[in-house]
Amino acid sequence: MQNSSDKMATKDVIAIVAAALMAFLGVLIETAMNVTFPTLTKQFNVPLATVQWVTTGYLLMVSIIIVCSAYIKGRFKERNIFITGVIFSIVGDLICALAPQFTILLLGRLIQAVGTGIVLPLLFNIILERAPMAKRGIFMGIGGLVVSLAPALGPTFGGIVVFFLSWRDIFWITLPLMILGLLLSFSIDQKTPLRKEKFDWLRLIFLAIVFVSLTLAFNSVSALGWLNWQLALGLVITVIALWIFVVISNHSSRVLIDIKIFKNRVFDFALLAYIFIQVANIGINFVLPNYAQIADHDTSLTAGLILLPGSLISGLLNPVWGRMYDSLGAKKPIVTGNTVFFVAIVLFAAISMNMSPMMILGAYLLFAIGMTMSFANTMTYALTAVGRESEADANAWFNTLQQFGGSIGTAIASSFLASGSGHGAAAVMQSGTQHVFIFMGVLILINFISYHYTFKPTK
Repeated sequence: MQNSSDKMATKDVIAIVAAALMAFLGVLIETAMNVTFPTLTKQFNVPLATVQWVTTGYLLMVSIIIVCSAYIKGRFKERNIFITGVIFSIVGDLICALAPQFTILLLGRLIQAVGTGIVLPLLFNIILERAPMAKRGIFMGIGGLVVSLAPALGPTFGGIVVFFLSWRDIFWITLPLMILGLLLSFSIDQKTPLRKEKFDWLRLIFLAIVFVSLTLAFNSVSALGWLNWQLALGLVITVIALWIFVVISNHSSRVLIDIKIFKNRVFDFALLAYIFIQVANIGINFVLPNYAQIADHDTSLTAGLILLPGSLISGLLNPVWGRMYDSLGAKKPIVTGNTVFFVAIVLFAAISMNMSPMMILGAYLLFAIGMTMSFANTMTYALTAVGRESEADANAWFNTLQQFGGSIGTAIASSFLASGSGHGAAAVMQSGTQHVFIFMGVLILINFISYHYTFKPTK
């Protein structure tokens, strides 16, 4: 039930804080591990293309779980959902901290991903149900701050911890905060009635096949190049599984996630732009810490700290972009943000063959400001456009494809890095990094077309 006044109960504020904390931790650890990759390759004696599954597999699992979020929210009490997610996160966190080998570490990451997949969409549902309409932009901006700032802060956090302590301490440090989230969860009360509906396992299976096959297809490029049979086969399987998913969706009475929402043009183009932003954001946040360590021979501490100024400044400005949305409308902050974002990526592409830490710091500041300005506001505009009755499904699609976009972004970036040319690891990293920036720049350029149709008046 939407609040009619501009005031919020203390219990509702605590509920948002609890959800924001757990979502922040889930996304923070997601990218904090990026800085540890050179260390993990040596400790577990596995190549970078294998180690990156710590992030890719995590994002993939989060995507699959979030698909179920609309059904889970309608079927179970929000407090019980949240507590379940926190328990998965804590168990996975402990397994990762104690992992004796890489396969156990990966298992812990997947269990942890289940918790994040449960909690992350709940954050936006809690905000939408509790925030007054007049302040929706600000509160959604705070939610966007969580999912956009955390990936950027992750490498900084990870770099500091790895330099002074151990990569295992990433999990030990976040554990008390997860326990705090569990304690705060008791402030969550139920706002909407529950529904007893049948879950559509068949559709979930085919959508999971779509996600897994597409991720594996792009991941094959790192070893076999862009012209290989595994990529072609993966794309074919993806198309077939997606077609079957749509056919079943049009005839199934069971509940998973609504595809009729894609009849809304505003939602479609806003979602596409949102996915491209996430692919570029996560992909580049994967590349930069590894570039600093491999191409510039910097420490993990430096690799993390060079992203900190951009992360903090853009994060602090995120509520400002929300207020711009409330006062000026969606188009100005979104299109302006995409323009700044694109300029930053072009700048990165131009200097990528010889980037010093200070050059990365400056370009990343511009990059982070542009990304955060357009990211959360794009989602807010789309959720408002679909109407109250479709918000839960729209939210599920945004959160699902946001995480899947991150998985694809990591896989594509890893593939480009591995396919770079030159003599020595540094030269290969520089060449591959430039290819990453060119590819991501094309995606953000396409966003201008998407936003044109997003804001084009409808009859």
